[in-house]
Amino acid sequence: MVVIRGALYTETRAPGFNGYYDYEHFSTGADNLTITLKNIKYGNATCPNSTWYGIMRVNNQNTNLVIENIDYDIQKGGQPFYANNETNTLTFKGKNSFKAGTSGGGYDGEFAQGFTNINFADNSQTKIYNDTYNESAFFWGPSKQVVTVGKNALVDISTSKQYLSYDGTSFNLNVQEKGQFKYRAISGTNHVTQIAALKLTGTINMDFAEDAIGRFTTEKNGFSCQDPTISVTSPNYILFDATSGKSPLGSIALNLTRKDSDGYRYPINYLKSGQKELTANMTGNRSITASTINSGESVVYARAPQITNFSAVPTVGDDLSQITAQVKQWTPENLAAGSKINYKLATTKLYSGNNISTSTAQTSINNASSANGVRDSRNVAITTDIGKDSINQYNDLPAQTYYVYSRLEGNHVPGYTLSSLWVEQMVVVPTYLKVSLPDTLAFVTPKAGEITKENHLANYVVSNHGNVPVKLNLKSLTVNPDSAQDVALVAKCQKKKQVHLKLVAEYPSTTGDVMWGPIMVGSITGPPIGLDAYWNSDHEASLYFNGEHSVSVLDGGPYHVNYKLAVAISQAS
Repeated sequence: MVVIRGALYTETRAPGFNGYYDYEHFSTGADNLTITLKNIKYGNATCPNSTWYGIMRVNNQNTNLVIENIDYDIQKGGQPFYANNETNTLTFKGKNSFKAGTSGGGYDGEFAQGFTNINFADNSQTKIYNDTYNESAFFWGPSKQVVTVGKNALVDISTSKQYLSYDGTSFNLNVQEKGQFKYRAISGTNHVTQIAALKLTGTINMDFAEDAIGRFTTEKNGFSCQDPTISVTSPNYILFDATSGKSPLGSIALNLTRKDSDGYRYPINYLKSGQKELTANMTGNRSITASTINSGESVVYARAPQITNFSAVPTVGDDLSQITAQVKQWTPENLAAGSKINYKLATTKLYSGNNISTSTAQTSINNASSANGVRDSRNVAITTDIGKDSINQYNDLPAQTYYVYSRLEGNHVPGYTLSSLWVEQMVVVPTYLKVSLPDTLAFVTPKAGEITKENHLANYVVSNHGNVPVKLNLKSLTVNPDSAQDVALVAKCQKKKQVHLKLVAEYPSTTGDVMWGPIMVGSITGPPIGLDAYWNSDHEASLYFNGEHSVSVLDGGPYHVNYKLAVAISQAS
């Protein structure tokens, strides 16, 4: 194994500096070599040019040329890789950047020529801009050329070449789990043509694995020449789009084959005066042409978002009655900023039958309004993380059964909004009974006039902290030991040192007050005090005595009087 290593971004004199573009930087002289070029920068203001035989001319067999952390920025002579037989491999690792044909052009060619296998290693990132003057293809391959994008690797290509691949009987693109392959046919300044094609002759086969992404964009005419055969196994999305206002498919047909049965929906959508759905969930095989999508400017096969774990949890307590809804798991996992969660809270089930996944059920939920039992409908924007941002609380809920519905809208595909199916959680908010009330009411007999609220030692309030209306029935009244014993509670004042009282429950609103009287020591009968649930204004009432007295200063007054009330609490029907 041979390693040619530069200090990171060490500038290297290019052979093209003096105008000689037909000499290589390095070349092989033996078979069965593994050669690594690492941490090297090619091209600078002094040496802006290179050679069309590449930075390593591979003349022998079974060579694996490994490229790792390379920064290549060349104006002329911009063909980085050349091999002269069909037994060699080109491998990219780390983070690489290639720019070829950035000014002028000439004495240059393909990005890579002659390699049978081109591998972009797991977790690598390779970005390529190619607008070189000569030649017509990005890859010039031998027969059966294979390009592999490893797991979680990114390949981003922008080129003005007519063809992604030119020579050879087949071009095979394999994108592994979470790998991304992005290809953009640009209108160059050095290599000017309006042709955009994936392969001139032979066959082109693509295979996208789980969570993989493929995007093929043309700024020129729609793609032409050979039809791609695309096999998909649970990918994230495969997108063909155009910026020219033309159909990206041009004269080709996309021959799709779905190989998975993962249970997710994979609709086919396209853009033509807005977003349109071609297929709600593709299975098996499907051929798509420009006419299939009405010459739309974009078409995508994508996994629809899906909520895989949705929770709705009730919580009750003092002055608390709520449901907390949250999307805890979802797919695709890369959904984040710009996505949206739709929520509906209903007091009745919003569809008929037992299968929420049917189109009839989904339409029923989607169209449901307050007339159908919807209590609350809202959209929650996702700014960073769905799991955190989707937390949504419904407060001040009466105790009963609720149905909480959620749907995820994702924008993970450029230009599209894709929605999950509505999911449902049935939630029971339990009854919570809690009333606070004073156990004693105390007042001071006035020097003159009636006994009123202002004569009491405190503002005595009875308050409902629960989530259901309650009623309070007064059961009895007793005299506390520390109450003035000389003052008697009577039905009618006929002697000195007597009080004749009524008990008043005064509400904050204009609701009529409740009054008992005259009250006496012992059992009490009369209408109940009704209190609303804690979130309403009439969840509380002020309690005080009102009445006349026969107590004077000459009798030793004023006197401190206090009574104890016994109350029965129950839920109002």
